[in-house]
Amino acid sequence: MIWRRSRHCCWWPGFVLGTLLLGSPPATLAQQDSCRGLALTEAAEEVGLVFVHARGETGSFYNPETMGSGVAWFDYDGDGWLDCYLVQSGPFPPTPEGSDAATDQIFRNTGDGRFENVTERTGAGDRGYGQGVLTADINGDHMPDIYLSNWGPDRLWLNRGDGTFEERAAESGLDDEGAAGWSSAAALGDADRDGDLDLYLVVYVEHDPEKEPFCLHPSTGERWYCGPSPFEPKMDIFYRNQGGAVFKNETLEAGFESANGKGLGVLFVDLNDDQWPDIYVSNDMTFNFLFVNQGDGTFENLSLMAGVAVSRDGMPEAGMGVAVGDVDGDGDADMAVANFDVQTNTLYINQGDFFFEDNSAASGFGAASFNYVGFGLIMADFNRDGAMDFFNGTGHTVEISPRANVHYEEPDVLLLGDGKGKFSEPDCPLPNQRPSVSRGVAYADYDNDGDPDIGIQRSGRPFSLLRNDTQAGTWLGLRLWSDSANSEGVGAVVTLRTSKGTQKRWVVAGSSYQSSPDIRVLFGIEDETEVQEVEIRWQSGKVQQIRRPALESYLTVREPQ
Repeated sequence: MIWRRSRHCCWWPGFVLGTLLLGSPPATLAQQDSCRGLALTEAAEEVGLVFVHARGETGSFYNPETMGSGVAWFDYDGDGWLDCYLVQSGPFPPTPEGSDAATDQIFRNTGDGRFENVTERTGAGDRGYGQGVLTADINGDHMPDIYLSNWGPDRLWLNRGDGTFEERAAESGLDDEGAAGWSSAAALGDADRDGDLDLYLVVYVEHDPEKEPFCLHPSTGERWYCGPSPFEPKMDIFYRNQGGAVFKNETLEAGFESANGKGLGVLFVDLNDDQWPDIYVSNDMTFNFLFVNQGDGTFENLSLMAGVAVSRDGMPEAGMGVAVGDVDGDGDADMAVANFDVQTNTLYINQGDFFFEDNSAASGFGAASFNYVGFGLIMADFNRDGAMDFFNGTGHTVEISPRANVHYEEPDVLLLGDGKGKFSEPDCPLPNQRPSVSRGVAYADYDNDGDPDIGIQRSGRPFSLLRNDTQAGTWLGLRLWSDSANSEGVGAVVTLRTSKGTQKRWVVAGSSYQSSPDIRVLFGIEDETEVQEVEIRWQSGKVQQIRRPALESYLTVREPQ
């Protein structure tokens, strides 16, 4: 199954002092050069992704009202085009039966660059107070499912394969007390390499609306939203898959007795190249966690020893979105975390043997985020030059600024990489970049043209889609297919070898902030670069090579029997 790229005309709306000027002419070559080949266009309304997030503010300053929600890209109907799941929050506190105003929305990609709202048709419009969304094939039937982390009971919507979903959290063992609290992010990985996917659920804090703490704004002295400090942390949950999407809570048995943070982001990924996936959790003003797989599906907490628990100054930060990839071209997995303003975002460079160095300052990664509160964070090659880039959705948690140079609505941050671990902002504006309040961010090549587009959930505001119309370079996409219960190849490592070096991608399920990016693998390739080989190392340990693959297409690669 191969999908060919399509081209779109570049269009850059004019942008002066943060004001969008409609009717501007197409981008000139000089403008494209200043953007280093990148061309982004705001396209949500144009393509039919019309959605407004409701945070349910009541004037009682409930903390969940500040957190926003996630976005997921997945091909739920198997037609080769990515569909979109947008999490709604709604009135707070939620009622047990939910409400229409809290209904999540599913948009089907019609294959022509447009979407239709199919929420009612699919039956998976959850009505709880939504936080995060994880989409992947959880029960091994080659159809992606939906796990929703809510304030209140979480939900598991299993794909029936006919375009509809069935809620099965209780039957799957995912309805214990922890998952009925305030969970935030979730990720999947085959922790014990038995062929099916296990679930790590990040739980934020203990929260009772009837006992909401009373906090004062530092400037006005009036009541305002509290930060994380007054709330007690709550234990994360590790669910081991017993087969067929039946799970068992084995948090303590698997070694997670110290997983008692205030988590908002999680990665389930092999960080030391031993083919056993590890788990990294970003926590809000408590130590981040790095749980290292011991090679038998149990884990050891090596957070402090690995250098990823705190900043280079030895202080815990307000960790939110997380991303993983090789930013310096040395072939190992580096990690990035979005943090609160003043702290800056953090870039952890993998030095091997489970030791990471905070290189936020020297790399140019941290400075751009100094005055912003970072939430969704994604890493991808946006301008097809073979180097990893970053996009960070930002926005404060309080409407009245605590400092003169900090605002509730903030501009998102785009950083382009040089492939050697250095980053800089392009000399051009992002489209539709009125400051906003961004939360969940996820990338996806929704139009199958070979470059990552960006979906942004904005708290209390319309959803944003930045369509990527990059004209530079070429590309290669891969969709992994396995006959095992891990049908989408989660945990696989894919290496592209070219005349200019190598690129590496890790197939993960769940990342950023409470979101699920495109699970397919996408490589950007500079002009005049000769592609020699693609190597896939599956989670099972099997390795296969594709010599001189066809470019500008998505190739479906099946795991060898």
